[in-house]
Amino acid sequence: MHKTVAVLAFSVQGIQTGEKIAVAMEAMGTVIEKYVPARLASGGWKGFSTLKAGMEKLILHVDDLIFVGAVGIAVRAVAPYVKNKLKDPAVLAVDECGQFVIPLLSGHVGGANELARLLSGALSATAVITTATDVHDVFSVDTFARQQHLSIVEKDEIKHLSGALLEGKPIGALTPECGFLISGKPVGQPFTHTLHLVPQDLVLGIGCRSGVQGEVMYRFISEVFDAHDWSLYRIRAVASIDVKREEQGLLELSDRLGVPFLTYSAAQLMVQRGNFHTSDFVQQTVEVDNVCERSALCAAISEGWLPEESRFEDFCVLPKCAQDGMTLAALAFCR
Repeated sequence: MHKTVAVLAFSVQGIQTGEKIAVAMEAMGTVIEKYVPARLASGGWKGFSTLKAGMEKLILHVDDLIFVGAVGIAVRAVAPYVKNKLKDPAVLAVDECGQFVIPLLSGHVGGANELARLLSGALSATAVITTATDVHDVFSVDTFARQQHLSIVEKDEIKHLSGALLEGKPIGALTPECGFLISGKPVGQPFTHTLHLVPQDLVLGIGCRSGVQGEVMYRFISEVFDAHDWSLYRIRAVASIDVKREEQGLLELSDRLGVPFLTYSAAQLMVQRGNFHTSDFVQQTVEVDNVCERSALCAAISEGWLPEESRFEDFCVLPKCAQDGMTLAALAFCR
């Protein structure tokens, strides 16, 4: 999945360093947005009236933030939006001269530490990484989970596993004290401190009438998942048609599940292959005969989780189901 990263600079020198960062990030396949105070806006750099106003917009749609300037500026800018280590974006600070790259937030789950190392190489800078597992070069369970696309269920258990490793103690099957369990059904407590890691192998396609609340959607999905004995942590993305890209309920649902909300045009949906549950009413309304099933397949193919020639029925684990103006379908792309 292509990330969108915002680079923020605050001076002419910062812009020069920011351009180097943008070139390096774009070479990694990242979508870059560049921001500066309004007085410096030019040459592809968008202006913001105040940093606070800029952050209110950026925090909603970018994945990571790179501040070219003092650490204090970055800390104050993101402070109102910090949630927890599983949801916070990667936030980095790079000094104006490009000498140091400092991951400030979400070093493991968000990938800030890894990004700092990559950028330091591109800038010939020094990555200043302070997380204990990295400093001592020991296994990081949250980094492992991110790299393997595993949802972390109990975030508070991470510290117990990391603490044990830092003290030289074994984890996993070798000790009853700490360990992690990889399962699509996070049940059981084999260790005193058990961290459940759930494979993110499902993509949901959703259609809905306008105005359906996110809480209603969440209850609908929860009921369906409970009936199938599935964990909600298996969801990697939610998808729908692009006319719903600003639908508040879907945005709320995406935020609550902590997964991306992906949308596609009617034309993109109509070229998908498979046997779909079609509707004349939906066809007349949004120019596509099925939203939920087609969007689930379109997302899986567009994000590279399934090959382009895939057919819906070959990966479908939940065909179209409906309730109170909502339709839902699910594909499993890892078997």
